[in-house]
Amino acid sequence: MLAKPQEFEQRLARGLESLYVIGGDQPLLVQEARDAIVAKAREAGCEERLRFEVDAKFDWGALESQGASLSLFASRRIIDLRIPGGKPGRVGSKALSTLAERVKGDGESDIWIVSLPRLDNQLQKSAWFKALAGAGLAVRFNDVPLGQLPAWITRRAATHGVRLERDAAELIAGRVEGNLLAAAQEIEKLALMDLEGPVDAARVAQGLANQSRVDTFALSDAVLDADRERGLYLLSRLRAEGTEPLLILWVIARDLRALVALAGNDQAGFKKTRIPAFLARRYQARARAMPPGNWQRLLAGCAEVDRCIKGLGEGCNTADGGGRVWALLDRVMLHATRPGR
Repeated sequence: MLAKPQEFEQRLARGLESLYVIGGDQPLLVQEARDAIVAKAREAGCEERLRFEVDAKFDWGALESQGASLSLFASRRIIDLRIPGGKPGRVGSKALSTLAERVKGDGESDIWIVSLPRLDNQLQKSAWFKALAGAGLAVRFNDVPLGQLPAWITRRAATHGVRLERDAAELIAGRVEGNLLAAAQEIEKLALMDLEGPVDAARVAQGLANQSRVDTFALSDAVLDADRERGLYLLSRLRAEGTEPLLILWVIARDLRALVALAGNDQAGFKKTRIPAFLARRYQARARAMPPGNWQRLLAGCAEVDRCIKGLGEGCNTADGGGRVWALLDRVMLHATRPGR
């Protein structure tokens, strides 16, 4: 049985589990849950942290050896195991089931954090996942419903010292359309402005427009205007500013899904992207500029970027993995900003 985020927070406040299994649709919430566990473990005296990321060539034997060995420097360690593809394979499934048995039998002194992607029904039915969930605390972090997003933004802004009026929170919610990572970055920008008193929508719009940092959503204009030079320039600026590639990918992929839908006369598919209706004509005009197959191939290119971010593509699980991600993003932008047929 999966715990809700509120239960996770309550139990973490009371103390540490030996095993956490976390996953969901929102990478931001999963990352922050992982950070909270690590912070709690540090408070409890866990100094050493080992991180493993699973790909097709992952050595499960080395992981089991690490789990069985004792640290030379601390009595308890944090073992951060990330499975971005959600499929550990036959050997990995056995290793995870063994870990669950060890935890259940009180034979595990370390703190394990197993991070997974979307916890869909197929994944939850697997024997290894059931074993982990039965031995530790498994938590799913779902999307925040759009109707609740302004309230979520208001609460998060308050933790950063920013008091938002409702119209300001609704403006931010409209910009990010469900992407919590994008919402968090907008809030961080506002916090850096050191705004005093309640902040309304007009001040938010003016403040964000005046910022020298590149707005991720400017990428949409580059794609819609077929402005290749600007698109590649924006990517280079965003990289220099330390913007998360996952956020950039979300913006580009959303636009491409809309263009694929419109190129195929799929109005229902376009509505699912939640792009404001007043922008529909711009998207329709751009969709007609290239054959439908071209847009579909570009969307497939986004899937390749996503796999690389997760460390699954060739050359993506090395010290230069970040460079490979940005090279793939450049390639997608290069073709997405082609002038026309």
